[in-house]
Amino acid sequence: MTFGEALIQIMNEKGITPTELAARSGVRKQTINELMKGRSKEPTFTKAKALANGLGVPLQVLADMTDTEN
Repeated sequence: MTFGEALIQIMNEKGITPTELAARSGVRKQTINELMKGRSKEPTFTKAKALANGLGVPLQVLADMTDTEN
């Protein structure tokens, strides 16, 4: 699973929109959309941590869901 797919899954489970996640995480909505659409494959560590915090999950949850071997 890509980072974007993991992001979408958690957002859907928690009922969070990209706009809401942007407000919670401080990561630009455009960046979130690019991750979700696969235009940007991997965020920086700082952005990944901010997104995890915005989702209310440990960063390790996103990391465990992401296949880094592709």
